[in-house]
Amino acid sequence: MADDGQVHEKPLDQQEVLQQLKEVEKKLIDLRARWPFHSVQPRMVAEREDLEEERDRLLGILNVLGVVSD
Repeated sequence: MADDGQVHEKPLDQQEVLQQLKEVEKKLIDLRARWPFHSVQPRMVAEREDLEEERDRLLGILNVLGVVSD
């Protein structure tokens, strides 16, 4: 069998994506609970941004799968 040079990715599993989204949302809730009123550490801001980006990415996947709509 010849290699056609294409990358074969694992098919998207809706349940797996939903589970990942649930974990990201859980982490965001925890982070918000620890968020100080003053003097927020840069690492917390970066963590929030990373989690929000991951949440948006997962929601985009679910949108493509037809699970959620904008």
